[in-house]
Amino acid sequence: MADFDALLYLQTIANHIQDAVYVINKQGDELFYNNKIERFEPSQRQHLLDELRGVFRTGNPSFDKYTKYITVDRREVHMLSTIIPIEKQGEVVAVCSINKNITEMTNLLNKIYKLQEQLHNYCHYSDNLQNGTTYTFACLIGESPQMSTAIDKAKKAAFNLAPILLTGETGTGKEIFAQSIHNYGPAKSQPFVALNCAAIPETLLESMIFGTTKGAFTGAENKSGLLEQAGKGTLFLDEINSMSLVLQAKMLRVLEEKKFRRLGSNREELMNCRIISSTNVDCRDLLVKNKMREDFFYRVAVVNLNIPPLRERQQDILLLAKYFINKFSKIYSKQLTKLSTDLEETFLNYSWPGNVRELCHVLENAVSFSENETTLTAAYLPDYFHKHSPIPSHTVELANIQNQTLPQALEKFEGQLIINALTASKGNITKAALSLGIHRQNLQVRLRKLGITKNVHFVAQE
Repeated sequence: MADFDALLYLQTIANHIQDAVYVINKQGDELFYNNKIERFEPSQRQHLLDELRGVFRTGNPSFDKYTKYITVDRREVHMLSTIIPIEKQGEVVAVCSINKNITEMTNLLNKIYKLQEQLHNYCHYSDNLQNGTTYTFACLIGESPQMSTAIDKAKKAAFNLAPILLTGETGTGKEIFAQSIHNYGPAKSQPFVALNCAAIPETLLESMIFGTTKGAFTGAENKSGLLEQAGKGTLFLDEINSMSLVLQAKMLRVLEEKKFRRLGSNREELMNCRIISSTNVDCRDLLVKNKMREDFFYRVAVVNLNIPPLRERQQDILLLAKYFINKFSKIYSKQLTKLSTDLEETFLNYSWPGNVRELCHVLENAVSFSENETTLTAAYLPDYFHKHSPIPSHTVELANIQNQTLPQALEKFEGQLIINALTASKGNITKAALSLGIHRQNLQVRLRKLGITKNVHFVAQE
């Protein structure tokens, strides 16, 4: 009875996994299989059976063997199979096959490759994007000490071919910095290739970076990866914190040895490009949480540049606002030339969680709705700006922050503002986020960062 129960449990579990499982004995009898084996047509199932019988003769397992076959209705199916002998007292008594259908993955990868080729052709024939870039340091607007320091460090790093890690919140302009560094350095005539690691499924990311050979697990033809496409230029890996620990280990080897292999190839290729990476998360937190390898961090961040958030460079807010007003006035055929006093005050009192990207979005929205006037007013701001609480003058006393650095003072100020919002909302995160003009998830991140949840208690009113 126990054996029957165990088999029932095993069959139920096997029927709920995505891979097809098939087990036979020496006589070729089917010992076990799950419902996914129905994917195989009779001819293909017979071919699989012959392969399993062959393992009884050799005793050798095979891993990730790629197979492509055409169904009777002319559909192309791509399969990845692992065949394992099961031994008892040194004798092979059964053979198990685990088969993964990678047809959808293969089709998606081929679509991505086609899009890459289209982008490459467009960049090749464009007068403005001959190396795949749009921005230079001239595109970075800012006169604050924080921004000036970041730009100076970036210019120095441009002539140092060591890997660079750009750290900054979402919307601070990390890719603009990456392109500017590329265009300022000696490899500016070479390609600049960018990849957002968070936007690509983990199963495809490795293939896109390293490339594939004919007959590899994806079933694709010989395709160069981004390491090859970048040539002697720059490969920009955006949101590298999304990269898995396994792929980090493989990239670590590339950074150390300056060599890589296409998937399915035994030949090593030289890496000639420079790696620039970016992250919107503090890597120290990732190291503590074991989401980033320490050895990988030291290799990918030989040069570590921090891009300051907009709230830490207030004197740049109005400078950027005037730039965007002029830009969008031309695009939308408006006559706007300046901001009203109340609008300037609103901008300076706002925390800008979305940084420069949010400022750009807000002004494009406002300019597009404005009438035939020369001064942009707060009336055209998005609705959430009107719900944003003004900064209370008594929140942080100057006597308490006069001996602190600007980041320390701003952090204290931010914490007090959040506490006020939470108190007013009786601890309701959603309402507090709405009053602060930020997303709920953004507020939760800030609460954890500032440790507010551990120190503040709220009592709901009856």
